Amino acid sequence: MKGIKGLASLMVVFGLMVCAPKANAEKLPTNDVQTQFTQSTTDNDNFKTYINQGFSLLEKDDYRGAIQAFNQAIRIVPNNPYGYLGRGFAYFNLKQYQEAKADFDQTINLNSNIGYAYLFRGMSNYALGSKQQAISDLQIAANIFQKAGETEMAQKSLDALERIRNA
Repeated sequence: MKGIKGLASLMVVFGLMVCAPKANAEKLPTNDVQTQFTQSTTDNDNFKTYINQGFSLLEKDDYRGAIQAFNQAIRIVPNNPYGYLGRGFAYFNLKQYQEAKADFDQTINLNSNIGYAYLFRGMSNYALGSKQQAISDLQIAANIFQKAGETEMAQKSLDALERIRNA
């Protein structure tokens, strides 16, 4: 699929994706992390440690190590979208698009306002041959980014959308 080669070039453009979700995950109040159950301070600290470790490993291109760290975070707090988002990004970089899409689906199920989840689910859908679903996800991502004042990411989402439309 000739469009997969375009995905590689888009990955460079979206390199900053790793930093923004990590920053968002670190800002989560304790009450958000403890949704639907009570958890000890130790579990909460371990969760944050695994999330930070996962995003750090993503920055080092250690995708398999990142998956392990995010698996641990998800085990501790299964209702936090950032564990799935990070793991999905790792799977995406390993070209395991079905697994990536499943994690981005779960991210969206837990929090439908994370533009990066739609962005990379769109890219995963495209890699899996679902062009229309990819276009739809990228449009949603652009809208979320625009609404959040992230005009650069909104534009990058629209640029990716146009590349896919023209592929």
